[in-house]
Amino acid sequence: MSEIKINGLNYDWPSVSVTGPNGVFIDITEVNWKSSQKKKRIYGKGSVPIGVARGNYSATVDFTISKDEYRQFVESLGTSPFKAEFDLAIVFELDGQDRSETLIKQVLIDDVDDSAKQGEDAIVVKLSGTAQMIIKDGVPDYE
Repeated sequence: MSEIKINGLNYDWPSVSVTGPNGVFIDITEVNWKSSQKKKRIYGKGSVPIGVARGNYSATVDFTISKDEYRQFVESLGTSPFKAEFDLAIVFELDGQDRSETLIKQVLIDDVDDSAKQGEDAIVVKLSGTAQMIIKDGVPDYE
């Protein structure tokens, strides 16, 4: 049985640290990651499945950073963001306790969504792409 927290701390945005090729992202406002492997039921005679076929594993990531952070990020890559492979580390840590890390390996950027409009509080760049593997606390999502 898990321990119930009463008036305890839960992970929140200040407990998250995201590190990329340019070091810790300071002006990051969002990061999302997803891994999946589709499965399909296989049928033979009759209407009951006789097995399962597994598709390929895939991992995706997207993150939103400030325009200045994007400039520093591209400089650290030394090339176009569409040509570089890099890792992202997302660490969740509450005041030195309960540390958890997600490592997103070999990210390849597919899309850079860059825009500006009057009245915006901050100009941001949204990046999205694929990854080779997502590893949570040292355990790969797929082996």
